[in-house]
Amino acid sequence: MRDLTELVHSLHWGKLKSSALWNTVLQPDSKMAQLFDFLQQQKSATEADAAALLYGSPTALTKLRSLKNKLKERLLEVVFLLDFQEPGYTDRQRAHFECNKRWATAMTLLSKKIRTTGIEQLEQMLRHTQHFEFTELSMNAAYHLRLHYGTIVGDSGKYEQYRNLYREYQAVWAMENEAEELYTDLISGYANSRAPQKDVARQAEVCFKRIEPHLAECASFRLHLSGRLLQLMIYGGRNDYGTMADLCEQALTFFRNKPYESHLPLQVFYYQLVVCCVQLRDFGRGQAIIRQNADIYEPGTFNWFKVQELYFLLALHTRHYDDAFDACQATLGHPGLVQQPDQIREMWKIYEAYAQLLARIRRADRLPAQKFKLAKFLNEIPVFSKDRRGMNIPVLIVQLLYDIVDKRYDAALDRVEAVEQYTTRYLKKDEHFRSNCFLKMLVQIPEAAFHREGAARKAERFLAQLRQVPIEIANQAHEIEIIPYEDLWDMILDSLPKQRVGK
Repeated sequence: MRDLTELVHSLHWGKLKSSALWNTVLQPDSKMAQLFDFLQQQKSATEADAAALLYGSPTALTKLRSLKNKLKERLLEVVFLLDFQEPGYTDRQRAHFECNKRWATAMTLLSKKIRTTGIEQLEQMLRHTQHFEFTELSMNAAYHLRLHYGTIVGDSGKYEQYRNLYREYQAVWAMENEAEELYTDLISGYANSRAPQKDVARQAEVCFKRIEPHLAECASFRLHLSGRLLQLMIYGGRNDYGTMADLCEQALTFFRNKPYESHLPLQVFYYQLVVCCVQLRDFGRGQAIIRQNADIYEPGTFNWFKVQELYFLLALHTRHYDDAFDACQATLGHPGLVQQPDQIREMWKIYEAYAQLLARIRRADRLPAQKFKLAKFLNEIPVFSKDRRGMNIPVLIVQLLYDIVDKRYDAALDRVEAVEQYTTRYLKKDEHFRSNCFLKMLVQIPEAAFHREGAARKAERFLAQLRQVPIEIANQAHEIEIIPYEDLWDMILDSLPKQRVGK
């Protein structure tokens, strides 16, 4: 249901529904109309829910899937009738929709040999695509205009004008594609894993040197978006978050100075700036950035959920545990979460486990949820459970912590063997040094028979090693260490009994 639900909720159907045209799109009281209304009202509806409503049986899935396909095709046919001038869209977003609509119209007219109006549409579109830096559309328009004035009209002046324009945009388009592909090649490994990417700073530097001359030559929107993100990867890979923050500020200035409004680069570089604040533990600045720019992140979108992640981590890294707990609960309760990719939903399941742990040990002044079950949580994170050198680390840690906090000492003893095998097999000193140290510290707790002072003594040498590599210089993704290990260690020690258990 996700594709159809996304289509129903992500587009603004209000004005079209209130017009007389809507009854020709979906016949009143038809099953297609009923399914559309149901999905608008029930964002997390399942196929079984819809089948039960429409056909009286949750197992009537064959009929439902046929109906879903018909509704999807009908909605796609009328996308161009929607109003994209409503509040919430930037002028560049509105222009992009209008230019694509003109492009589709022009291509349809030209294919039918209706050249006068078709060429007029292209020339009108070109003025907008140039202003808003839609390079590919500008290049395509210039291509057809060059062909028209060179082979059909025979206007040498306009032919030369559009030929030169085509070559200019062709060169810009090539630079944009090179930068975007280089960035995508490097970043693609992070989609479903937080394992360290080897030599990412060196690779990013090599790639950036290839496109750095392009950035100096051309101020293209798309080129600078990919190119500047590639540059950030150099300094992120070096843990140089001060320089990275300065580059974010420079990028924000560059895009704010464009003659149009676009939220995408602002969202991207404010996000990266807050990543720097998390690593540098600058809660005040990070919180201010998120609050001051809340209006550019539409609630329920992918980027909005990513910013909520940063706010949650920022609160934890600066010991604002009540704020972190509240942010986690609010985000988990947002109806848009079910429509997000697996890695977003799973990340918030992991964060929920840590938030609930804080409530259980009274570090967050909130009541823990009675319905939160560790076994259910583990079943809800299949993607990150396989991320052996990434998000599986905080998952492994939180399992052991729950065993200790809930006094499941036998289970904790059983889990220690798995932890020891994991650290030997997957964690390397140069990649996850802090995580390796912390897991070895946790292993000392059962070894000390869960005795507070004994565990502290046995873990002392690993704690000293941990402190030698502060979090801001550690070679790991910022999501890995959800609560700084030094803070988490103090919390767990406080939860241990003052006498030995079992031994």
